[in-house]
Amino acid sequence: MPHNIPLTLKLASRRDFDILFLALFVLVVASAMLSPQPVLLTILAFLLFGAGLFVYTLVISNVNDVELIAVIFADGHLRLESGQKPEVEGVLNGQQWCSHYVTVLRYVSGGKRHSLVVLSAQQNADEYRRLKMWLRLDFCNDGCEKRVSGI
Repeated sequence: MPHNIPLTLKLASRRDFDILFLALFVLVVASAMLSPQPVLLTILAFLLFGAGLFVYTLVISNVNDVELIAVIFADGHLRLESGQKPEVEGVLNGQQWCSHYVTVLRYVSGGKRHSLVVLSAQQNADEYRRLKMWLRLDFCNDGCEKRVSGI
């Protein structure tokens, strides 16, 4: 398969983080109960996590509810597709983070920086492998536009 065929990846949504959010909440409440002031810290933990669920103040809650598909091109451009919203186009920008299970992609769209989370369990194994290869070889770095345009 040629290396320059666009990647099509399903992005993580807020529902994918519910178990992680619940585990973090249980750990915080358990540590609050073991502290010297258990009542005060337990109430504070409930207030903070409750506010995070409804006001989206916690970083983990800032993930979209929309089912998004990312199409990443070899030149570093990406397109976000969804059945509910119009397409968004952007360019991969900044340092990307990649592991065996999770990848965090940073991109710029409309002058703003955004992050996307890609979970390996939700992807086609070949697509995820190609994404890791592209990122490890710096195939889609900040200089992509320079390489493509020849500047």
